[in-house]
Amino acid sequence: MNSAIFTKNTAITFFTRFATGVFSVLATIVIARTLGPQGQGIYSLAIMFSYILLIFTALGINPASVFLIGKKKYSPQEVLGNNLFLNLLISLGTVLIGLIIVFLFSNALFPGVEKTYLLLVLLLVPLILIFDLGCHILIGLQEIKKYNYFSFLQNGLFLLLLIIFLLGMNFGITIAIISQILSFILVGLFLFLVVKKEAGGMVLHLSKKYLKEIFSYGIKVHLSGIFHFLHYRIDLFLLNIFINPVAVGLYFVATKLAEVFYFLSNSTGTVLFSKIASETDEKQINSFTPIVCRNVLFITFWGVLVLLFLGQWLITFFYSKEFLDSVAPFRILLIGTLVVSGWEILANDFAARGKPILNTYIIGASVLINIVLNILFIPKWGISGAAIATAISYFFMFFVTVIIYSKISRNKIKNIIFLQKKDIEFYKNLFAEIKKRI
Repeated sequence: MNSAIFTKNTAITFFTRFATGVFSVLATIVIARTLGPQGQGIYSLAIMFSYILLIFTALGINPASVFLIGKKKYSPQEVLGNNLFLNLLISLGTVLIGLIIVFLFSNALFPGVEKTYLLLVLLLVPLILIFDLGCHILIGLQEIKKYNYFSFLQNGLFLLLLIIFLLGMNFGITIAIISQILSFILVGLFLFLVVKKEAGGMVLHLSKKYLKEIFSYGIKVHLSGIFHFLHYRIDLFLLNIFINPVAVGLYFVATKLAEVFYFLSNSTGTVLFSKIASETDEKQINSFTPIVCRNVLFITFWGVLVLLFLGQWLITFFYSKEFLDSVAPFRILLIGTLVVSGWEILANDFAARGKPILNTYIIGASVLINIVLNILFIPKWGISGAAIATAISYFFMFFVTVIIYSKISRNKIKNIIFLQKKDIEFYKNLFAEIKKRI
């Protein structure tokens, strides 16, 4: 496993994800300042509806693309053609389910959110699925730069459209949703053309064997994805039921800022998954992942420490004093963010080894803890209660994952979590080199 190439790809992915994350946070700021806490909450709930639908119906087909291409089980042309067809079928079924929910159950499930917004976001369903397929094909082909580029482009275009329509023309929630739809359409068309070229074309050749393999791996990832999404977003849903959209808007700002450090772990995890999926030497995998995990934890720790002190200033400066109540949950969630950064690395290791079911079991238990604690804590402590519940479940998820990983890889727990002498030496040499150049 070439560590130089890994470091380079991780650095590229990190800086692109960081820029993408900045765009995402800026988009949140534009929406929050224009629409206020209630408008932000309603917009977040509407967009979340489309993602909730997909997280239950996508069946893990797109992540499975990386595994099938990485292991060279099928040609990229077959994977692209077959999975595009399957995604179109899934989109049709998902939209129909969405229509049933909107017309029959939206008042109970999404109180305070107009049906118009929920119907509009259904247009996102096929767009998100096909965009996600293109991104996963690029990851499978190890075209990390191109994958990063399109993620960057979509978020950048969305921000630009928001600035034009919301700040420039003072439109509302409907236009914010339409801006999201347009960004996926325009960038998605470009992405599809590039992916088709990189894959060497597109072939539709569905067989029983292909369907068995794609769903065998995909369903494991799918279950994990359901729990993963619920873990990160179920608190928004519960806050709306127990309190109102204003609470959702305040809490969403806290989560969006706290998740800023996921860029490092997500970037590293994405590259790690691609590398391990194509690596045949288990010793290399077992020695490499702990190095990545403990260094991601170390770097994230210092970032979290800085934001704990700057949190109140950042929120009031960028979002206004209307969002002052976001500060307390933001600080609580930051602590949970630290351990999630390490979990992301180990979870990608499990998935790349062909054992995504481990992530499913762990996240499933963690989500259950999260839901129970949210139900207990939200009525008592409001949005801070939701943050405490989520942070506790994050710690549970991380430490269970570390214990299981240590047994599978035969690594000591301390070697997975804490810096080793060689890591400290590396940082000393790095700072010495930087000092010389200055």
